[in-house]
Amino acid sequence: MKELSFKEYGQANSQTIIFIHATGSSSHMWKDHVAALQDDFYCITIDLPGHGDSRDMEWTNFDEVAEMLVQIIKTRVQGKPHLVGLSLGASLTLKLLEKEAKLVDRVIIDGASHQPIKGYRKIIALVYILSFLKNTRLVANLMSKMMREDGVPEEKYQQFILDMQQTTRKSFRRAMSQANLLKLELSFENPAFFVSGEKESETLHASHRLLAQKNPDSDCAYYPDKGHAWLFSDVDTHIQLVQHFLQGAPFPEKLKGC
Repeated sequence: MKELSFKEYGQANSQTIIFIHATGSSSHMWKDHVAALQDDFYCITIDLPGHGDSRDMEWTNFDEVAEMLVQIIKTRVQGKPHLVGLSLGASLTLKLLEKEAKLVDRVIIDGASHQPIKGYRKIIALVYILSFLKNTRLVANLMSKMMREDGVPEEKYQQFILDMQQTTRKSFRRAMSQANLLKLELSFENPAFFVSGEKESETLHASHRLLAQKNPDSDCAYYPDKGHAWLFSDVDTHIQLVQHFLQGAPFPEKLKGC
């Protein structure tokens, strides 16, 4: 089995966080998280198949990619790691909870559902079209405009556009399409925090409320008036959430409980 590219920060210890990025992004998106957390945690950022430094392999399916993550956990981690995932990374974290929940500790799920959301067929159709147009100037300009209007700093949206353009078309199409079709049977005891943007699908919010009831140590929240990629426009609040859930820091003021 091929190995995913990953980067390690801080000193190896029993307190490990594995960060898993969104479709079209890369491990670069966690730069600020690592800077804020590497003194307290051993941080691992992963490039998924077809993305970042793992562009030489194509995304196959959730089961195989989950197994690649399991191998990293078994070979690079002391004890049970915490997982933090956004979008595709969050869907993959849910898959790991289905397959190997006993290998991980706490998890933060941002912008992913354990069931297909309403309108998923239209989303998959748009993904197919976008996979062929994502490297064009038109899409770059549209993404820049949308992210700028959402309050994303220029450095971050320029990096995201670069990562998206470097993601292979096949992996972009497969990964996002499969994430929208994901249907999981979950039974886990791991403390989990589910977070989303308020403007995301009600199906996703319902999924988070349901899964947060799995055990008393789980919870959910949303970012008011923001959509799926709110993390990019307010990375500090997301870091505060990680510190809250993993270290007992105060709950982020900008988030609302669901």
